Amino acid sequence: MADEEVIPRRSLEFAESSVLEAVVPASTDIDIKSEIDSWDGAADDNGSILPFLAQRNVLLLDELLAVCVVFQTPLLDEATLKSYLARLVINVEAFAFSTVPPSDQDPKATPPKEVIFSGTVNHTDEPTVVNHGEGDSAHTYVIWKVDVFIARPQGRFHKPAVYFQPTASFKPEEKPQKDASEDDYLPSGVPTPLNLLQSFENDPALVGVHPRLSAMRISKVTPTAPAAKEMARPIRNGQRLLFRVLPPLIWRIRYSRIQTSISDLSLMASLDLEVAQFATYDVRIKKVSLALHGGKVQELNDVLDTATSHKPGDQLTFLYKIRPDIGTDGTPALGSKGHYLTLNVEANVTMSDHCHPDIAIEWKTPVDFPSEQALNLAKASHRQSSSTTQSANAVNPDALVPQDAQDQPEQDASTNDVNVTLTVSGPPSVKVGEIFTWDVFIVNRSDKTRRLAVLVIAKRPRDSGKHKSHPSVSSVGGPRADKKELFGTAVVDENVVYAKQKSARTDTADLICLTTDIRLGQLSPGSCYTADLKFLALSAGVLFVESIRVVDLVTNEAVDIHDLPSIIAVAS
Repeated sequence: MADEEVIPRRSLEFAESSVLEAVVPASTDIDIKSEIDSWDGAADDNGSILPFLAQRNVLLLDELLAVCVVFQTPLLDEATLKSYLARLVINVEAFAFSTVPPSDQDPKATPPKEVIFSGTVNHTDEPTVVNHGEGDSAHTYVIWKVDVFIARPQGRFHKPAVYFQPTASFKPEEKPQKDASEDDYLPSGVPTPLNLLQSFENDPALVGVHPRLSAMRISKVTPTAPAAKEMARPIRNGQRLLFRVLPPLIWRIRYSRIQTSISDLSLMASLDLEVAQFATYDVRIKKVSLALHGGKVQELNDVLDTATSHKPGDQLTFLYKIRPDIGTDGTPALGSKGHYLTLNVEANVTMSDHCHPDIAIEWKTPVDFPSEQALNLAKASHRQSSSTTQSANAVNPDALVPQDAQDQPEQDASTNDVNVTLTVSGPPSVKVGEIFTWDVFIVNRSDKTRRLAVLVIAKRPRDSGKHKSHPSVSSVGGPRADKKELFGTAVVDENVVYAKQKSARTDTADLICLTTDIRLGQLSPGSCYTADLKFLALSAGVLFVESIRVVDLVTNEAVDIHDLPSIIAVAS
């Protein structure tokens, strides 16, 4: 019994006398064991358990940082220390917050913070154990190295800072497993539960039957494990430093259209990488890659020089040609909003002669390929090219187009129609010089809200005169007898062009539309609208309007209506 009572007191003393602290050495390749061995043991006023160790003041966003978790405990023998370390659970968290003081309106408000990293020290990682000091000042230092990624916080913090919070708890000692023969539900020496039907044993109606209903059936009592003599105890923390954070690189991606064929939906992507000026650190970029989900990326820049160190303010530009995967209908396979770019940048930053941290950037952004109007044109060109290929491969060139090929353009066109009906009505006859009105009744038969504009296209004058060819008398492009050309020379005589323009006939307007356009705000599905178009007839006779154009202001789709009433104008 004396030995069993000593263990909890020793473990309790171990938990209460130990200190846990996270340190970030200023040197990347530091040997903490040799630094502790060469320490004279002098303490410092800052309260750190390793006061001799120089730590960093500034951290970088997207940095792969090695944080040392130092555990200080009174000197113990190796076997006892290993048994206690096996019962330690150590977690490391990194918090980002704003260092700007709260506003005057709410001075007691707690500044918000955000967890940017959370991890647990793996028991398979062998720590570094160092014994230092003599007598009462002898301590054992256990150091773990934890790889922490300084992620960019989701919130916006003004003058952000980061601090690390290691936490450790001391688990209770595991009890030895019991034999399989032991049963917690039927322990020996424990009376059986109460029989709730014992009062009915002498009932003559039961004819000698002894009923039994255990009290365990009514209120089940689970076996309780013996209370642990030692509960999980937290380990107190040491000094907690604040580290400023700065972004070493700033990037931006811009897109531009490529003036190619309609079926080519490629984009030119320009990636600008700039070394931050306020960081004042040289950066050596080791890798830059761009990947497109659902497409291909073609690099257009030269090979990256990984040996060059770039100064603050330097800017590098990388050009890429991104092309989406095309579906069977000539449009992007993932749609207009299913593609995204992934940027990966690996670099090394020179903060000092002994500090060279590595940074790794992984950034994703969606990319929109051509608009709806461009996609419609791409579909049309794809159908035209496919129909041309089918006609070229046809056995009989005089055969009709199959029924499927005839129905396909109509089906595609029906899906892209504005799906709005117009009913135009007007007077049977009008007088010259008087204003008359057409009534336009508009019904939205589509399944979405429309914003429409109705325009009147006037009749275009047509020059009925035929062009008469004239021999060219210019000395520039005359025919030559000593050279045979495949094509005839063009007429470039400026006299003929000038005479043709001067003798062109100008037609006077017979009908004027006094309503420039009609704009509908929000026309919900199934709703209607009535509008008026005002005209003025200037000459007698039968007058015509070329068409009425309906434009969808959201998608820029336009439809021309040519089946319009004729206007009979009579002299007043």
